[in-house]
Amino acid sequence: MAKKTKISSFLLFTVAGALMVAGWLMAPFPILIFIALSPLLALADQKEIKAPVWGKMEYILLAIGVSFLAFSISNDRSVVASLVSSIAIAIAFVAHAWVSQTLGVRTGKITILIFWLAIEYLFLKFNPETCIFLADTLRLQSAWTRWNIHTGFLGGTLWILLVNWSVYKSFLTGDGFRWFWLLSALILLLGPIIYSYQLDNASITHQEMVNAYSSVPIKEDVNYLANGEFIVRTAAWLSTLILLFTFAKSQTTKR
Repeated sequence: MAKKTKISSFLLFTVAGALMVAGWLMAPFPILIFIALSPLLALADQKEIKAPVWGKMEYILLAIGVSFLAFSISNDRSVVASLVSSIAIAIAFVAHAWVSQTLGVRTGKITILIFWLAIEYLFLKFNPETCIFLADTLRLQSAWTRWNIHTGFLGGTLWILLVNWSVYKSFLTGDGFRWFWLLSALILLLGPIIYSYQLDNASITHQEMVNAYSSVPIKEDVNYLANGEFIVRTAAWLSTLILLFTFAKSQTTKR
């Protein structure tokens, strides 16, 4: 079984909540969001085989909920929608705990990333106007995300999650500091930004994403029209397969 960080759950929750709120509110320079989620990934390590899947989830829900609430209030968005969004995202961590307990801890944190992206796909399909997407933290730094014409607007969510995952692997796994993962985090953070500044096009915005999934015409961008939000769409399919396989495994184990 993977080691767990010795940092207390309450401290991880406090740091995650503070960094997430700062990440949302510092929209002109949202650099903190790229480390804010890593303490939540460490909290998700509270998943021993016989532990309840809801263990420590109240901390995760509170951290996400407070940050989403701060964003909704500062941007005149629906408070109810922000709370619903935070509960839905917290379910990604619950699903990860269930998968980890059923299939083994070697499944890793990648399932959290897949489930998070899949939930954002559900937001996009059912209520894109009011639900909160992690990529919204980059809304005032469109110069960093000109590459999203290839990935879709929610490619920004994947970007943030991958950097946070690498930060978690660098410091918070309980295995000590690991230079390889820190270097990976820096490359994952800076690489897309540098590439973005080489491009001349405008990035896909939240509203253009919403328009693409409604009857409202969007700008004529061949790449985006062809692919749409394929990253979250793919994550939705993968998460469905993972959950079905986990369910089948759990039923087999009971017998």
